[in-house]
Amino acid sequence: MYVDTHFHLNMLENTLQKQRDAIDESISKGVIGGINIYTSVDEFLENLEIFEYLSRKNLKVACGWYPEYTPTDKMIEDLENVLKSRNIFAIGEIGLEYYRMYKPKDDQLKLFELQMILAEKYKKPVIIHSRDAYNDTYSVLKKFPSVRGIIHCFTGTPEIAKKFLDIGYYISFAGNLTFKNALDIQSSAKYVPLDMVFFETDSPFLAPTPFRGQKNYPYLIKYTYEFASNLLGIPIDKLQTVILENWNRFIRG
Repeated sequence: MYVDTHFHLNMLENTLQKQRDAIDESISKGVIGGINIYTSVDEFLENLEIFEYLSRKNLKVACGWYPEYTPTDKMIEDLENVLKSRNIFAIGEIGLEYYRMYKPKDDQLKLFELQMILAEKYKKPVIIHSRDAYNDTYSVLKKFPSVRGIIHCFTGTPEIAKKFLDIGYYISFAGNLTFKNALDIQSSAKYVPLDMVFFETDSPFLAPTPFRGQKNYPYLIKYTYEFASNLLGIPIDKLQTVILENWNRFIRG
């Protein structure tokens, strides 16, 4: 049994039927929980049919504006309308992208904070993207102590992980945990308490070893679990149980 807290079905497959097939195959191979992530409200609305399908499979959906957009009042209104009209589990992925710098920092920070305000208002967890931006990300999150969430695809050091743990955020590790040169990530995985850990595929990206460079499917999460089991010296069944407990606690709120 596996939980994949972060996958993008609309980026993985280009038809709703193929998306359903990917989920059905993943469930048949042990995925019992997780979150399908949309990086814009437009993406979510274009894939509404899969929303009900995922709900029947006990999978969650998150929707938010990724930091490649210039914030506008309409964008925030559109997101708020979706939050009011649909059973969206979380807002995300949202945050800061300083590696590619799609938009200036000021725009990214404004968009991030406006969505955190909605998370606070509607009592929604957040799925956080932070690349080369951990300090600014932490500064924003700290302003919203009532909001909880997941730091997605964590690549920082244990010292950085501690800052997010101290404000109650889960740390999620993707398939790059399994890469040979991922020493910081592996050190952080050893550091983070088990009751604050999640794993994800970030499907279709970051396929774990031995599938690195290939299209990543949610069912490939098992290879990240197996690697983490060996890294942490924990039997795979115990690791599965702990992550499932984390998941059930997280979705209960």
